[in-house]
Amino acid sequence: MTARSVAAAAAVVACSLAASRDASAQCRGRPTDAAGYQGYSYGAAEVRSYATAAIRVHYATTGAYAPNLATTRGDGVPDVVALAGDSGQQALAKYAEMGFKSPPSDAACASNGGDDKLDIYLVAFAGADGSAVPEACSGRVCSTFMLVDSSFLGRGYPSIEEGFRTVVSHELFHAVQNAYDQDIERFWAEGTAQWAMKSVFPELVDFERQLPAFFKDNTRSLDTQPSGVTAGYLYGSAVWPLFLTLRHGPDTVQKIFEAEADGTKALAATEAVLAAKGSSLAETYPLFGAWNAATKSLAGSGGYPDAAKYPGVKIEALADGVSAITSGLGYFVYQGVLDAPSKISLETDATRNAGVVVPLQGGKADLAQAKALPADFEGDVLVVVAGITTKKTDAPFTVRIGAPDAGSSSSGGASGEEGGCSTSPSSARDPLAALPLAALAVAFVLSRARRR
Repeated sequence: MTARSVAAAAAVVACSLAASRDASAQCRGRPTDAAGYQGYSYGAAEVRSYATAAIRVHYATTGAYAPNLATTRGDGVPDVVALAGDSGQQALAKYAEMGFKSPPSDAACASNGGDDKLDIYLVAFAGADGSAVPEACSGRVCSTFMLVDSSFLGRGYPSIEEGFRTVVSHELFHAVQNAYDQDIERFWAEGTAQWAMKSVFPELVDFERQLPAFFKDNTRSLDTQPSGVTAGYLYGSAVWPLFLTLRHGPDTVQKIFEAEADGTKALAATEAVLAAKGSSLAETYPLFGAWNAATKSLAGSGGYPDAAKYPGVKIEALADGVSAITSGLGYFVYQGVLDAPSKISLETDATRNAGVVVPLQGGKADLAQAKALPADFEGDVLVVVAGITTKKTDAPFTVRIGAPDAGSSSSGGASGEEGGCSTSPSSARDPLAALPLAALAVAFVLSRARRR
């Protein structure tokens, strides 16, 4: 569900997600039926359809719901109708290639568009521009039909073509989700639908357009949506499945959906899949924060391929003793220059918070050299502290910067055995060996710190 205005965003979320949570075993009326669906009805208008191998697009030829009937095709099908159907067919083929289940058949419903193809009904929305409607549910699995705006005029997309491709591919992934569990948490439902849309049509820009609402709220837990209009934050969370895919492999999201099929919640399913891949949420989430920080003007090596196009997050000045409180999966980012070799560590409940440090080379992040805290570093750095559980009680932390352990190397994240990101603590060292250097911590100075 994608919308271009505040009103549209609210309408879209209410329409599609409320339908998902209210889904029952009952078949629903459709715009082609006399009673229509929730006020959407073709009435007495002549209705035609265009079919691909797996999609059927229904449209009225007259009235308010009629699309632009202009055509350049030999079969007389309106260009925008064929665009909707062909975009849907391309999306379903891509999702199957990615290993996802096909949307269940709607053959159990008498009103099913005339066959078991997935039906798209072109309508005139008042505010939203797309909705996936689950019906005929068996347990957690439901068939789906879709409502899509018939014109995309004035919807804020660069072109009508881009509007159709964006919304059809996004809503179709909701139909795919309904093949696993129709009651998926909103951040995961919308985030993965945006991620899937971008996977089908990489040239579309709606993915990037939705990121600012998510990036500006980095201290909010991933699974806790803001109050009020939330579509931007939910859609912007698409960067999370993108990160999981780039960091842990192209099958990661698909495996998470498989793990959700029995009703397991998204983050619990994510934890299980990461464990099977030799990782964990505790290891992964601080690095997710680091990838998000290493965007815009800080984009360097590693991280997102389009990191320079992303909006960046709030960054505060790094200093010994800086502190904050996480609640759930939120994160804080600090930047500063370490004038001398220094040990960066956290005072916190290690079951609730963890951190990473990322060196900056020429003002650009070098994510390949990120290290888990505690770590020894010198030079320009980013420090990310993240909550690592879904527990929503306060989890305070304090960043400590002091003298490095004796014999340690703080080359600013140089490659070697010390390089890379790890959640395991630094190897045990003789505490007495560090005593002669303790006085250095008092004199340690953060000579300068930068803010975005």
